[in-house]
Amino acid sequence: MNIGRAWTGLALGALLVAGGWAGEGRAMSDVTIIVDMAKLAPARPAAPRLAKVEVSDIRKSVNQERTTIGGISMGQITLQPPEAELIQGLVEAEANAALAKLGKDTAPETIHCGIREFQVETPATMLYWDVTTRIELVLRVAGQDRPVSVKATERTFVWPSQELIQRVTEKALAEAAAQSGRALEELLAGR
Repeated sequence: MNIGRAWTGLALGALLVAGGWAGEGRAMSDVTIIVDMAKLAPARPAAPRLAKVEVSDIRKSVNQERTTIGGISMGQITLQPPEAELIQGLVEAEANAALAKLGKDTAPETIHCGIREFQVETPATMLYWDVTTRIELVLRVAGQDRPVSVKATERTFVWPSQELIQRVTEKALAEAAAQSGRALEELLAGR
């Protein structure tokens, strides 16, 4: 028997076992990330609700899961509220804030938002996991588009916990909110 293969198999087995139970006290399982929309944007005066946002999910694939070496699934990641609802709430809040900042008391007929990517994943190596959330949006107002693209990552040397996945996801959503706010100010200022 090849000693290198034996050590690799032993290390992989240890990671699978450690990954399945470490930090959570239970076997591999699905995880639900509950996002509090109020935490995503900095506190600001209440803006009147003027914006109407339509969200289109134009992702080529949706695969939210915790994985280990070789892309082996160790459980699904579910977001509450779901991705489209999160993005709609985020873009509406940023659009209303932009309209208030610009002193506009009317909104365009509709603000369109396409979700090109919203991916939460935990790719693994022999030594660590990178918990990563990527969000790509395209915002359209009156025929003008602005892209929003963010990525948040944290590295962990133990099984990626629900708390870590939540923190990385909220960090990406907060940055998407900030970028959306700036993009919407530009788009709405020109109409």
